[in-house]
Amino acid sequence: MDKKKLVLPGEHVSSYEEAEPGENCYAENDEIYSSAMGESMTLEGKAVVRSKGRVLETPRVGMDVYCVIFKTSLNKAVAACIPSSEVEGKGRGLEVDAVLPVTAIRRGYVPDIRHEVKIGDIIKARVQSIEKTGIEISVFPPEYGVVAVFCPKCRHAMDLKGEIFICSDCGWKERRKIAGHPTAAPEGGESRPYRPREGYRPREGGRPREGRFGRPRGSFRPRGRPNQEAV
Repeated sequence: MDKKKLVLPGEHVSSYEEAEPGENCYAENDEIYSSAMGESMTLEGKAVVRSKGRVLETPRVGMDVYCVIFKTSLNKAVAACIPSSEVEGKGRGLEVDAVLPVTAIRRGYVPDIRHEVKIGDIIKARVQSIEKTGIEISVFPPEYGVVAVFCPKCRHAMDLKGEIFICSDCGWKERRKIAGHPTAAPEGGESRPYRPREGYRPREGGRPREGRFGRPRGSFRPRGRPNQEAV
């Protein structure tokens, strides 16, 4: 155990090469900082800060967080996140940046993450992993997703009606991966039900469509002239 040292929130404690972040510590750019006021020390290879007062809650795997999307690309979004306890008034949380990969949206192919979340959206997510390269979050389970959307045209808060967010001011409509929406399937299923194309009508009675020459499509058509019996 190293010599104790009094540190303040945000003060440098150690490098990632020397120890891993422990109690009341967090990592940023391969460096470890204190999230509370107290005595810093190294215990069993972890940098910790012992504090008797109220401490800032740091992100951990499995934690629920609320995030604001501030950057998007084809296959990921970057968000500023705080623990759900901070929003719900149950504690104090430390704000961190996290990445939402396109593979953590829903099961199945998502061609562009901007079809599901956009800049300015407020989402509820779960911390999926914490690595040296940063924090990853997920909205894969049905209870996670977008909780608030602002109109890209007039910046007014949009109302959720059914499966679509609608701006009451200008009428603009947006579709998102909605948190806790009844159409969201349980984990492992599709999040939106299949809908046939507008104007689609199934064939009545299962009768096959006719192809050229009045024959049912896919039927065998002999080639050449049929053999004739000798008279």
